[in-house]
Amino acid sequence: DFAAFLPHRRAVLRFDDVIVTGDLYQAPGAGDVAAILNVGRELAAVKTACPDYALWMEPGRYLVADAGVLLLRVTQVVDKEGLLRIGVDGGMNTLLRPALYGAWHEIVNLSRLDDTDCDNFDVVGPICETGDVLGRRRLLPRATAEGDVLLVATAGAYSAVMASNYNRRGLPAESLL
Repeated sequence: DFAAFLPHRRAVLRFDDVIVTGDLYQAPGAGDVAAILNVGRELAAVKTACPDYALWMEPGRYLVADAGVLLLRVTQVVDKEGLLRIGVDGGMNTLLRPALYGAWHEIVNLSRLDDTDCDNFDVVGPICETGDVLGRRRLLPRATAEGDVLLVATAGAYSAVMASNYNRRGLPAESLL
């Protein structure tokens, strides 16, 4: 779609560079080789359609996402009219991306790695905001309980650097291993 727009851009906008800052980890499985090759094909199509543009790619998150995880403690498990929720001690103040634009982060219960009896849960933070959701419909153990530790993967690019004291919450602790 973008490649089709570019040849007409001079009538609408004035620019000579196309800078791609896309998130290669945005959805489950999106970091796999097939997805990366697909991004490459799309970029090649843009360059073919518009050879006079300089094409730049800022891979950002792709390079550093795996460098960090977010560890959260379960504060409550709630079944409200069939909607299962796991409340945790960190939320949109510690990892903004899911609330901001629905970014996907794998979530795993480290306290119950061998538990195979699972169900779909929403993982929600402690801030009373509709958007304080770290993950929707995540397959997690039914036995998840208060005190369990959840790992939110690929948080290396944006967790600590985008964290805030929103609602007077403290910043997350950082550890280097």
